[in-house]
Amino acid sequence: MKNCLLKIENISYTYVHTGWKLDSISLSINTGDFVGIVGPNGSGKSTLLKIAAGILPPVSGRVHLEGKHIRKIPRKKLAQSMGYLPQQINPVFDFNVEEVISMGRFCHSKGMGLITQEDRQIVADCMQATETFSLRNRSITELSGGERQRVMLASVLAQQPGIMLLDEPMTGLDMHHQVAFFKLLSQFAAKGMAVVVITHDLNLASQFCDKVLLLNKGRKEIFDSVEKVFGRIEQLEIYSKDLSIFKHPLNQKPAVLPYNSESEKGIENDKIN
Repeated sequence: MKNCLLKIENISYTYVHTGWKLDSISLSINTGDFVGIVGPNGSGKSTLLKIAAGILPPVSGRVHLEGKHIRKIPRKKLAQSMGYLPQQINPVFDFNVEEVISMGRFCHSKGMGLITQEDRQIVADCMQATETFSLRNRSITELSGGERQRVMLASVLAQQPGIMLLDEPMTGLDMHHQVAFFKLLSQFAAKGMAVVVITHDLNLASQFCDKVLLLNKGRKEIFDSVEKVFGRIEQLEIYSKDLSIFKHPLNQKPAVLPYNSESEKGIENDKIN
């Protein structure tokens, strides 16, 4: 039986200088859920995730993690239960990869904060899982954007949280690592971890996520199964009318392809002429 880990109740937030508003969002994330958050640019995805992670205080509404108000949980204690990965992290210090990933263990440290043999094994396991073990001695500042994203994911995994909140974690990743990334997240969800990921790739959300939250202009359009959410996307033409949504030939899940409607006009003109 799944238990509620994260409960978001009537969250609202306003950017005063623009008037943009995240308007009364509610949803519950349970153990083992793999949730994708999708929506056009400016729909409120990152703002919602920051509020869910306790980084940004809402104007109204509440966020509870395992029944406790998230703003009242000490940060070190919070990091033991929740991992958060923002869109971009620009390293200031010249640490190597293994040192960066080891920092994920700090929330579990005691006394002087020295790393233990158990910590080292967990770090090694996280590097293997994210295909970063071969990078362990390289400086974080020397890595490509995609390599750096995998290292930061490994650091979050090293926290061993019960829930992970990831904001566009695939930035800079090639197709192989995008698929591997989502496979890895689905494996963690299958073991009971809750995973919430913002993505602009509708196909990856469809193939791997159990549920999808569709945001549009600061409002929740729908939070439901992949099939129902993609039906709403097609109905409302939120992204563009130049999208074709169909069933994947291998597993029948929704798949998306863009097409150029202008080329159809060209074909019609050729027929007329």
